[in-house]
Amino acid sequence: MRAFVPSSLLPASRRRRAGAAGFTLIELMVAMTGGLFLSIVVFALSRDASRFYQRESRIANATLAGVSGFERLSGDVARAGHLVTPNIDADPRVCNKPAGNWPAMLRHLRAVLIENDQTLLASTELAEAGIKPQGIVLAGALNMPEVLTTASVSELGGGGWQISLNTATPAAARAGLSAANSATAANLAVMQSIFLSGGNGRIVRLRKKGVDQYGVVKSVSTAEGTINALALITLDTAPDLVRPTSGSVQCGISGNGEDMDLSVIDLVRYSIRPMIGNTDYAALFKASGLGATGLPYEAKRAELVRVELTPAGAEIASTTEIVGEYAVDLQFSAWRASSPIDPSLVAVTADINDTYASTQLLRGLHLRFSVRSREADRLSDVAGGSGGGANSDRYRVKLNMPSPAQPVYARVRTFQSDIPLRNLENSLW
Repeated sequence: MRAFVPSSLLPASRRRRAGAAGFTLIELMVAMTGGLFLSIVVFALSRDASRFYQRESRIANATLAGVSGFERLSGDVARAGHLVTPNIDADPRVCNKPAGNWPAMLRHLRAVLIENDQTLLASTELAEAGIKPQGIVLAGALNMPEVLTTASVSELGGGGWQISLNTATPAAARAGLSAANSATAANLAVMQSIFLSGGNGRIVRLRKKGVDQYGVVKSVSTAEGTINALALITLDTAPDLVRPTSGSVQCGISGNGEDMDLSVIDLVRYSIRPMIGNTDYAALFKASGLGATGLPYEAKRAELVRVELTPAGAEIASTTEIVGEYAVDLQFSAWRASSPIDPSLVAVTADINDTYASTQLLRGLHLRFSVRSREADRLSDVAGGSGGGANSDRYRVKLNMPSPAQPVYARVRTFQSDIPLRNLENSLW
């Protein structure tokens, strides 16, 4: 066992080494204070880096969502006029001419119609910023591109017409129709999805030998046939189909109306509007921070919306979908052929509306679609180019704040593209 030796009896050199092994209280406090300051600096740098990353991530997400919506819109614009007349008022190939009792959108059917109605924007940040986006209505076989074939087209005793489809064609099979009599129930579901959107009948075009007639679906049914399953379409009384008559109508349905091409025509509207009140998207807005404790710049946001229309022009609520979030602006400009015999292009300065007489000469659209970042990240605005004004290019947009000490702005991303209208190129009339 080692004996205990008091420190006072140790040699002086050993006492000095023992005392030098620790820190004084002052040294310890200085070291802790320095470490604390270093931790604060590291934490601040980490916090700012995290905020910057999250902000840029949100901007990237908004940009990606904007690209997705822009591509959806561009795709539908490129298909405008597919299997439909560019301008029913002037089309020499239309046999049953528009009449006053036709549904409004069919009476002045156009492949492209540009809208300037700002009613829906009254409660949005766009109205407060003075931004006036346009909308567009496109007509064509946008949802069902198959061309079906008729087995017969016959008049009904009480008015109207009934079309029987040939269910044994490849196009019918691709559309989901079966020629087997055992598939009657399945065929009915397919018929309803093709011809009835949200319970509303779509427009159909009947063509034979380059001559067209238009009708509106009233109802569909299926039944067993003697050979193949029957797929039946009943048309509304207006528009009425016609048969050729001597000294009057020289076109129309001849014989039993067999082997006519039948196309399903969609009317689709793209517009920017608020969607906060739409219960189908309640989860989206809740997730984005909207609510009593939510972010103030969410309350007046707007979205790019795609919705189908009835032949009368009413929106079909069940088809409403958001295709681009945090939308800021949507603008169109167009060019057309100089004349039916001169393909050189000129800019269109007139409104492309439901009475625009030269819709068939349109050859392309320039699209400009803008979205903003989710959060405000700037304290000042930047003037846009392209001549200024309400429809100029935009780099920032002012956001809604409850009681701002100063205005706040979000960055804007803009997508642009020139879309040729290929389906209108052969309209030389």
